[in-house]
Amino acid sequence: MKIAILGGTGSIGGGLALRWALDHDIIIGSRKFEKAELTADKYRTVLRESSGKTCSMYGCLNEDAVNDADVIVLSVPYEHAVSTIESIKPNLKEQIVISIVVPMEKAEFFKYSPPACGSAAMEIKSKLPEGVKLVSAFHNVSARKLYNTNDELNMDVFICGDDNVAILTVSKLVKDIKNLRPLMAGPLEVSSMVESITPLLVNLAIYNKMKHLGIKCV
Repeated sequence: MKIAILGGTGSIGGGLALRWALDHDIIIGSRKFEKAELTADKYRTVLRESSGKTCSMYGCLNEDAVNDADVIVLSVPYEHAVSTIESIKPNLKEQIVISIVVPMEKAEFFKYSPPACGSAAMEIKSKLPEGVKLVSAFHNVSARKLYNTNDELNMDVFICGDDNVAILTVSKLVKDIKNLRPLMAGPLEVSSMVESITPLLVNLAIYNKMKHLGIKCV
């Protein structure tokens, strides 16, 4: 499968790229071509040194990254989500988009700060062309542990979506990462509840002097 990761230069996007790269073709997307190229080269080196294996991965502009992708991961800060969608919109064609976007702000603590429509996922859905299927997932996985491929994850991934085929595809991608378990959380509208867990985890980590938290349902 060809997976374009927009925002793949960040830690969670990079973690997904590294974890999927041995089983899928990965395209690192960025607003800056040179940054995407350098990042893809760095990830190839990391994989070669950690596993002795090579992978199919390259970097390019976001608009080019989505052209041949089957699945597109939107891994950008919330403030860039809409502009990113607008820039790639002419290149989208019935792919699956995975949103891991969380709108939150920091004051004395981290706070969930959703748009008027209720969640980043619902706002993103309103900007996507007809035929593109949106699923929200991977919000609550530790980015640091995901990036360090030697770390054992043992976490659950909550999935929200309205299209069964897209949900099954994303669930399979979750299972492709060792020790991650996909759990269906509900329709896309439920994304607000899942997104809001991210600032909660950050606050828990800060106040309790813990690191790299995730969730496991038992």
